[in-house]
Amino acid sequence: MNSAPVMLVGGLLRIAQGLLAAAPTLVVGLLIAAILRYYLGRDGTRRLFGGDSLRSLPQSWLVGMLLPVCSIGVLPILIQMRRSGVKPGAMSAFALSAPLFNPLSLLYGLTLSRPLVIIMFAVGSLIIVTALGCLWDCLDRRRQQTADCDRQETDSGLIGTRRLAATVVYMARDASGVPLAQALLALSGLAVLAAVLPYGAMQHSVERDDPMAPLTMLGVAVPVYATPMLAMSQLGMMFQHANSPGAAFTLLILGTGMNLATPFWFGRHYGWKASASWLAGLVLIVVGISYGINKPLVPPGVQPAGHTHAFDIYANPLPSFPPNLWAACDEVISKQADLAGWISMAVLAGFAILGMILRALAIDESRLALEKPETAEVNGPRGFDVIVPRGVMGATLLAGLVALSVVACYAYYPPPEECLEEIALARAECLSAANSGNKDHALFWLPVWEEWSRRLEVGAFLRHGELRRYQSMQGYLIRKKLELLEHELEHDPYEPEEVKAVIQGIFATNSRWVASFRGPT
Repeated sequence: MNSAPVMLVGGLLRIAQGLLAAAPTLVVGLLIAAILRYYLGRDGTRRLFGGDSLRSLPQSWLVGMLLPVCSIGVLPILIQMRRSGVKPGAMSAFALSAPLFNPLSLLYGLTLSRPLVIIMFAVGSLIIVTALGCLWDCLDRRRQQTADCDRQETDSGLIGTRRLAATVVYMARDASGVPLAQALLALSGLAVLAAVLPYGAMQHSVERDDPMAPLTMLGVAVPVYATPMLAMSQLGMMFQHANSPGAAFTLLILGTGMNLATPFWFGRHYGWKASASWLAGLVLIVVGISYGINKPLVPPGVQPAGHTHAFDIYANPLPSFPPNLWAACDEVISKQADLAGWISMAVLAGFAILGMILRALAIDESRLALEKPETAEVNGPRGFDVIVPRGVMGATLLAGLVALSVVACYAYYPPPEECLEEIALARAECLSAANSGNKDHALFWLPVWEEWSRRLEVGAFLRHGELRRYQSMQGYLIRKKLELLEHELEHDPYEPEEVKAVIQGIFATNSRWVASFRGPT
């Protein structure tokens, strides 16, 4: 068991890591919530999520699949959906599906395991959110429970600087209000796990032949917070190490699809009894499906590795209380931080500071006095203002969302030539450090190399419409060699000759792998 200082510091480090990971999608969630409020309006939002029709559940699932948000990023959107009078069943379908899959994570996931597995996981998520949405709508008997929803459209379709300013004010106040508190509640689950699970405690858990593996993962997945990309990378590691497929499904649905704040929010607004029934139904369905797929989805020809580092991020990051605490903390954070995370944190902090100033001055969006329809008819558009029908706004925003997803896919997965340049840098840093005995530096660059190998495959598939079997096999081999290098670097005592032998094998495989992408595809 960890000592109290290690538990405390480790928990705070995990919260900091989680906040860095959640910042990009939380900013996106705040923006989408503001767009729903000030551009689509109540009626447009209800139509977007299917209204009261039978298609509301699958439509909410589909909209969620298009949005690049995590289980924290959906929280401000849920607040606005409730204000617009969206049905609780559709909200639960959206809340679970939006964090699970998006175009970026879905493409990434297709390179991690058999495509059939990812497709089945996506279908399984549709079944779950539909069943739970129906359950929630059956439990809910108060169709007028949203006392704070907008009862009618109170402004014209006037698009201009005042509406844009209202959007910024709304985002700023949200960034310093309830959504931020909910985000901290969601991240507290990481601190709890860091306190309960010592360093490396999950390395030998959830093995393929362990009948308790899905239940073990259930205990971790409920309090955990995971981004879609992190969950997909963990799924890949689980299949690569022949861990339990049922445990992988449990982690995806419960670890990625929700966090501690999700049932709390539903319970606060729709009743604790209904929320508890919804959560119990979710757990039962997920566990049932997990045991149903546990054996059929075992990867053929893959022998269990006996251990995995896929879940180290959920245990305490500190093996013991280090003599140089600041250096240890900096190393842990640097493994998580990237440029996108720091930029998003800066944007989020800027909105939060602006929101606190606005709250202190008692300024909100109502001060901007968006015009009512009858006033707009008399005055007409002014300056940069233009009157746009709600339907046109909704269709434009939806088309923009799809276009943004496509652009994001091509930006996140660059052409093979760019990927190979990044891989060359990571390879040089990793192998030179391994040859010189600098284990920490090599272990830092090794996962960077592996991640770019995945992005290389997706980038080639997007641009050429296929990934040749030879390319896929060479990518699999290089990642197996990298895994072997990781094991040698972590071996105690450190054996330089064994490390150099592994590096020689990597050079041979790497040459064939790189050549397969530089030649005609």
